[in-house]
Amino acid sequence: MSKRAIIFSNYDDLRNPYYAGGGAIAIHEICKRLAENHEVVILTGRYPGCKNEMIDGVKYERIGMSIGGPKIGQIAFHFSLPNQVRRRDFHIWLESLTPPFSTACLQLFTTKPVLLVTQNLPGASMARKYKLPFHLVEAVGLRTYRFGIALSDVLRTELLRANPRMDITVIPNGVDPALIAQEAQGGGEYILFLGRIDIRQKGLDLLLAAFQKIAAECATPLVIAGSGIARQEATLKQRIYELGLEKHVRCIGRVTGEQKVKAFERASFLVMPSRFEGFPLTLLEAFCWKLPVVLFSIPELAWLPESCCVKIPPFDLSALAKAILALARDASLRGQMGAAGKDWVRPFGWDSLAKRYESLLTRIMETTACGSSST
Repeated sequence: MSKRAIIFSNYDDLRNPYYAGGGAIAIHEICKRLAENHEVVILTGRYPGCKNEMIDGVKYERIGMSIGGPKIGQIAFHFSLPNQVRRRDFHIWLESLTPPFSTACLQLFTTKPVLLVTQNLPGASMARKYKLPFHLVEAVGLRTYRFGIALSDVLRTELLRANPRMDITVIPNGVDPALIAQEAQGGGEYILFLGRIDIRQKGLDLLLAAFQKIAAECATPLVIAGSGIARQEATLKQRIYELGLEKHVRCIGRVTGEQKVKAFERASFLVMPSRFEGFPLTLLEAFCWKLPVVLFSIPELAWLPESCCVKIPPFDLSALAKAILALARDASLRGQMGAAGKDWVRPFGWDSLAKRYESLLTRIMETTACGSSST
């Protein structure tokens, strides 16, 4: 196998103090396995105190600006990418979409292959949030790519709608094979939300409003684990206070490593009230712990099996409240659904998914090399 120079660009990364989300973890898990046979660089945004470093055989380089917070950082990162792709030596570039503009249209700046990677398509949500036409910029940008990776068939359909000529391969996110192999399950002490504190995207306002309806009769408390920018965390705590939920809802902040293990170990089930999603790692991890998941049946998640998920009509607060209360009271049902989730998650180990990345990158490089030699 010939050694290749692979570059992956993604604003977020494992140490980013504002996010450090599931997408950054997924990219690292794939890249550290690719680094066993290739030279792999991950370009991420700058932030206070950051430095270039090697993690698990993967070289991390930070670009853009470290001042001005995450919004300025994302924009600076985005506009730094075209110059990076022009001046760097590589065989293939994987570009993860970065809000608010999504794509940097990197394929326009190089003849080498650029592979678009989507956790989700943020254009529409960014347009609603900022009242600017980011969705139109995204739609135009998607037409500039020849190759793409989608996390699900739903995302593949969206990409093809924007660019019917794109060669798109579906490769989902995954989990550590050791986590799949372990047979422990949650302890039933609380209902768990685990994710980035982004109130709108993650639907935390909806979750609190639904939980208020049942808090007085639900013996199982709600624990919210995760971190976000300071303003989002403050707004969340204020909302808990306004709804009178201080005795029923507890925020424990970001959990990693052993803290994360304990969060799952003590949970009864996971609730995921997102307004939009990609392919969340937290959901797969919950299945590994034999935890059912209550979620809104949004397009990105509606395809999940009902055997291990309680799917609620999108944003129906009464239905969400009833589902949470019913599952909290039914240990037998939680056991059945948890076992089904464990069976379903077994094919999603990172080792096998990294091999699919390896095969795809080889195919693309060989295809583009043949195309170049024939012109």
